[in-house]
Amino acid sequence: MTTMNQMNSQMNSKECAAELAAHNHYIILTHRNPDGDTVGSAAALCSALRRMGKTAWLYRNEQYTEKQLRFIGTYVAPKDLVYDHVIAVDIASEGQLPKGYEGGADWCIDHHPSNTFYAGSTLLQADKAACAQIVLQVIRELTGSVTPTEATLLYIGLSTDCGCFQYGNTNAKAFRDAAELVDAGAENYKINELFFRKITRARMKLEGMVYSGMQYFFDGR
Repeated sequence: MTTMNQMNSQMNSKECAAELAAHNHYIILTHRNPDGDTVGSAAALCSALRRMGKTAWLYRNEQYTEKQLRFIGTYVAPKDLVYDHVIAVDIASEGQLPKGYEGGADWCIDHHPSNTFYAGSTLLQADKAACAQIVLQVIRELTGSVTPTEATLLYIGLSTDCGCFQYGNTNAKAFRDAAELVDAGAENYKINELFFRKITRARMKLEGMVYSGMQYFFDGR
């Protein structure tokens, strides 16, 4: 198991790609209570590393949802996997490392301004709406291309962190990167429907209870 490197150096996407290309046998971490960005970004990076002939897996995060596993199941590590290097994706601090994981990280790819630089080397771009945008850059540097599967995974990350492009962090660059992912084969309609247009029966019942119990005050204002 890798122990934490105390260098705490910062790098750009080209430098990050060069370092990842120089090593092998990776485990990629997603954060606690994983959202679409950490999951989609990590899985896309895992796919790109495998295309390069690297051995790469996602850490077996016990909090993956059934919906997420539909897209990332083939990347999740088997139990007792032996690995040499650790990549943390979309994880701002040690406190957000996945449950059950003990150790540090050699590299961290992140977009949170609150990143504590706990990893040996950090690729931080706090101006990005989603970590998926940074991983997109790294994949371009690593392989020169993005597969349709990787584009779909990155679209999950970007669209969910932008709230289907309705949140305040949605800027022109987010739209341009989303367009690039669609051009590369991202199944945007499928993702939009699954993550934003469908809800469970339990969620529908809960929302109905909320709306039916609403009260108005100040002359209905």
